[in-house]
Amino acid sequence: MVDSPSMTAAEAQARRASVQKRLAQVEEEIVRLRRELATLGVDQRLPGLYLTVEVAGTTALLPVEAVMEVVRLVAIEPLPAALPHVRGTMLYRGTPAVVVDLAALLGVRREPDLDAHLVICGGARTVAVLVDRVRDLVESPVLVEGSVSSESTHAWDGTGLMAGLCRTPEGIRPLLKASAILAVPEGA
Repeated sequence: MVDSPSMTAAEAQARRASVQKRLAQVEEEIVRLRRELATLGVDQRLPGLYLTVEVAGTTALLPVEAVMEVVRLVAIEPLPAALPHVRGTMLYRGTPAVVVDLAALLGVRREPDLDAHLVICGGARTVAVLVDRVRDLVESPVLVEGSVSSESTHAWDGTGLMAGLCRTPEGIRPLLKASAILAVPEGA
C-alpha cells in the first residue's frame, strides 16, 4: 500500500516505523530459523540468491530479495549532523535515497574509489548501500555453525549486521541482515 496524499507526515512516519519494526521481526525470525537449520545437521543450504559485496577489504553476503539494483557511484549530497555511517542522499530514479556506508559501520574511514557501487535496496524507504565492489551472486550458500578466526568476521560481528556465516566456493562469508542495514532513522 502506498502512502496516500491525504496522509499526514506524522501518520506516514508512524506507518514507516511500523513497517520497519515488522521487517526487523521477520528478519529476526529468519535468523532464528537459519540457526535452527544449522543445528539440524551439517551442510544446510540456504535457499535463494545472495550478492557478494566487498567492503574495506572484506566480503559479505546480502540477500538478493532486498536488492532492487546495483549502480555505479554517483554524486552524494551530504546531510548535516547525520550519523557517521550515513554518507548523505542521492536521487535514484527520481526518488531520494539515503546512502549508508558499510565501511563506516565497520569503523573504516575512507573516501570511496570512483568505481565503487551503490546497492539500491527497497523497504519502507529507499536506501543506497555504499560498497567498494559487487563481486558476484552466490546461489544457496551453505550455512555453517561457529565462527571464523579472521579479523574481518570479527569486524562484521561487532556491527550487529551479521546474521550468520555461510560457506561459499570462495570461502566463509558473513551473511548480513538486510533489515539492520535498511533501518536508517528518519532525518539521519
